Amino acid sequence: MSLRQSVNLRAIKPNRLVRPTAVSRSITSSVRPTLQPTAVKQYRMASVLQATAKAAHSAVASLASAAPVKVGDAVPDVDVRINSLEENVNFSKLTGKNILVLVPGAFSPTCSSQVPGYLEQYSTFQSKGVKDIYIVAVNDMFVVNAWKEKLAGDKNTVKFAADDSSKLASSLGLVLDGQAIFGGPRLKRGAIVIEDGKVLHVAVEPSPGEVTVSHADEVLKTL
Repeated sequence: MSLRQSVNLRAIKPNRLVRPTAVSRSITSSVRPTLQPTAVKQYRMASVLQATAKAAHSAVASLASAAPVKVGDAVPDVDVRINSLEENVNFSKLTGKNILVLVPGAFSPTCSSQVPGYLEQYSTFQSKGVKDIYIVAVNDMFVVNAWKEKLAGDKNTVKFAADDSSKLASSLGLVLDGQAIFGGPRLKRGAIVIEDGKVLHVAVEPSPGEVTVSHADEVLKTL
């Protein structure tokens, strides 16, 4: 038998590129490393949150730099909004005896339980020589007015004021770090009796979640 007869030259095909099959493609893709670009975003988000928290803490620390108000001090010369965006009240300019009821936030459960005592005993406070009672919250005027309507209705007795920029809270040295609950600085809970620009009595709650020394009954005892 000759060499030509033993080898089928037609059976020999030239080298060609082997095209990947579906199986080979699946194997290749299964071992290919998976990238997770979201990890970078997560690190960036964590960094942003940390920076925001630091900035918020810094803002609260800056606002709280003033010493807490005490008996005998002058009432801070600060304007806060009352009734509308165009109307202000400056407690240092008030004449006679007045009471400032300080609350961390409108509509919060504890604050909403603190105010009614002053509404109910308004006439009793007047009989003790009190000219006006002001509920002061670090909220915008729209929120404060809505809260007033809910608690007092159409009664024109106790007044509600908005320390929307926290200037009064800072000037009194009574800034509450309310980041965890309210999202920012607020007023500490308390009550201050003032007369002709001077502080006569200061009652600040040791725990912002309780109403004890700033309760209407307790403040009446000091008059």
